[in-house]
Amino acid sequence: MPKLVSMPDEDSLQAPVAMPASDAREQWWERRERFRGDLRQRPPSGLSSDEIEMHFSAMPAHYWEHVSESELLWGLQTVHGFLNLIASPHVPATAPFVDWRDLPEGRGSQIMLCTWDRHGLLAKSAAALSAVRLNILRADVFTRADDIVLDRFTVMDSDGHQAATAKRMEEMTFLLEGALSEPPRFASVWACSRHKYLAPPGRFPPRIEFDNQSSPTSTIIGVEAADRLGLLYDILQAVADYGLGISHASIKTDNDRAHDQIHVTGSQGQKLTEPHALEELRRSLEAAIGSQTE
Repeated sequence: MPKLVSMPDEDSLQAPVAMPASDAREQWWERRERFRGDLRQRPPSGLSSDEIEMHFSAMPAHYWEHVSESELLWGLQTVHGFLNLIASPHVPATAPFVDWRDLPEGRGSQIMLCTWDRHGLLAKSAAALSAVRLNILRADVFTRADDIVLDRFTVMDSDGHQAATAKRMEEMTFLLEGALSEPPRFASVWACSRHKYLAPPGRFPPRIEFDNQSSPTSTIIGVEAADRLGLLYDILQAVADYGLGISHASIKTDNDRAHDQIHVTGSQGQKLTEPHALEELRRSLEAAIGSQTE
């Protein structure tokens, strides 16, 4: 069975600390080394020095550009929980480890997911969240060099008024575990795809752009569309069905508009530069999103 735990208490996880203005000019490796030095002076309990060092060595640059002290500690604890989980002889290697915390002032919940990387993982995670009617407001995806994935989601009840409850998180984790199992459980497959039959028409046509200049290693797919339950899953599944790998994704929702940037590569790790292939991908994404308007 997958592991789901509630967020540690405030004594074990410090609130994010605002950086002084000078830190805004830090390069990612400077931030990483500053955090490394802080943890060496105040090592967190329950984590070995090898675990901590592996995290610092294996996380990608874009993780260190934005992670706060609170999120770093939470991520270390989440990876630790995942490794302990799959060490059990009774737990399949496909099992995810899920942790969550409520945000203040009713601004939803944050979910931390850790598991092994695999094709279509992010799409299945988004599908499990939408299946229990949790709308994804933001998603940050990080893949370590050892193929451990650490994904962070900000979610809210689909009516926009509630954070995630423990019961809903248990249901989501059960569905995700079933979707990731080999073979997938039918109940998970059905539950994670039913939103397709309920999705309303878009209020405006989606806008899809491709950027091959901003990243040296990947093509960035930019999507702006009317937000709805299951939108992120539909976008990510279309990307996965096209055979692309996702190295990084930044998903934001503002005023009922989704603004997604998804870094993708081809089967050989290359950018997508062929005009015909890009146009074909555009059509696939438009069909998945639903280009019809009210």
